Amino acid sequence: MSTAAGGGGGVSTAAGGGSGVSTAAGALAGVRVIELGHAIAGPHCAQMLADHGADVVKVEPPVGEMSRDALPVVDGVSVYFASHNRGKRSVCLDLKTPHGLELLLRLCDTADVVLTNYGADVPQRLGWSYDVLRARNPRLVMVHVTGFGSGASDAPRAAYDGVIQAMSGIADLTGQPGGEPTFVGAFVADHVAAYHATIAVLMALREREITGVGTSVDVSMLDSYTAMLAHEVGLAAAGVPRGRWGNQVQTAFANVFAARDGQVFLAPLGDAAWQRFWAVLGGTDVSYDESTGEARERLEQVVGDWTSSRTVAEVLGAMHAAGVAAGPMRPVGEAVAAMAGTGMVLTVDGPDGRPVRVPGRPVRVGLTDRPGALTVPRTGEHTAEILTELGLAPHQQQDPAERGPAAPVARSQEEDR
Repeated sequence: MSTAAGGGGGVSTAAGGGSGVSTAAGALAGVRVIELGHAIAGPHCAQMLADHGADVVKVEPPVGEMSRDALPVVDGVSVYFASHNRGKRSVCLDLKTPHGLELLLRLCDTADVVLTNYGADVPQRLGWSYDVLRARNPRLVMVHVTGFGSGASDAPRAAYDGVIQAMSGIADLTGQPGGEPTFVGAFVADHVAAYHATIAVLMALREREITGVGTSVDVSMLDSYTAMLAHEVGLAAAGVPRGRWGNQVQTAFANVFAARDGQVFLAPLGDAAWQRFWAVLGGTDVSYDESTGEARERLEQVVGDWTSSRTVAEVLGAMHAAGVAAGPMRPVGEAVAAMAGTGMVLTVDGPDGRPVRVPGRPVRVGLTDRPGALTVPRTGEHTAEILTELGLAPHQQQDPAERGPAAPVARSQEEDR
């Protein structure tokens, strides 16, 4: 049984699992997670759990999850899909058939956690709502990531990262002063929701240790992003507008400055760093408290003149020697190359065995101080393996209505949102 967290009723293979799953112990070894997800928020949460030893079973439609073909593609492999799905086992089930639904229910009977980011109404409509699953497995935890919250008036609406950036106000805060609202250059809303979903899983498992029963947790992408706005929420509530800053931090003397061969971000924050900063540049009689006032433009001109006559390496060397926070403005390619030795860039086997480079895991905890699983599963690669673990003979794994495995059907992204 899955016993590490007091789990469900089936055999857990997290610590000794099927092909493509790390056999090293981890903080979540013995926890079985059933992922019914697509795109980023659900799959990325599940991948983080897998990185720490959970046995993650990704349930896909017969034609595969929608993002398997998503751009960008490098050497025939979707980097998008590979970045959020390594270390999992894949099972294909047609949840729109009675046979596929029954197999899912039996799979959830063995689970500690069911994680989904399908549309708010999908579990109820397709027959695997939390009430249905809990009646069969009272210790089950279910975490549902939605765009706006299952009980919100906007709950039925589709939501992707750009929708959340637009509606949360973050796009309105991003860009140059006087310019147009600008999206953050990465799928931040999806990832923030994934992080909150991971926290939700861990908190719900801890609660289960106390109460002995599972629970259902709703994670809203919009709520998750709003939580990032920090003091902007307080300003807005007080009726104080906050415009776009560009690269300049208006609450402190910090900005991007041009060097001879690139750009640097300098942040001499606090009075002590301020004094050390100006000692390097030759001194100033302006106090740190005045640095964001009327003198700022003149001070930035002085700093810009100093940096423009030096290379990036020279500027950073002087700043770091003085204990002033500073960093180079890097293109993504340079940033990735610079992190090659930190473990944050992994080379994994894609679904077809070809190598692909993806982000590693930023959290390393005790027993899980390891690189994580390095294989991305093929569509349905572990279907027979997983159904056999449920005690089903080969003929029981087949859909009687089809006289064979459930026949592939055209994927409907609208129905799965």
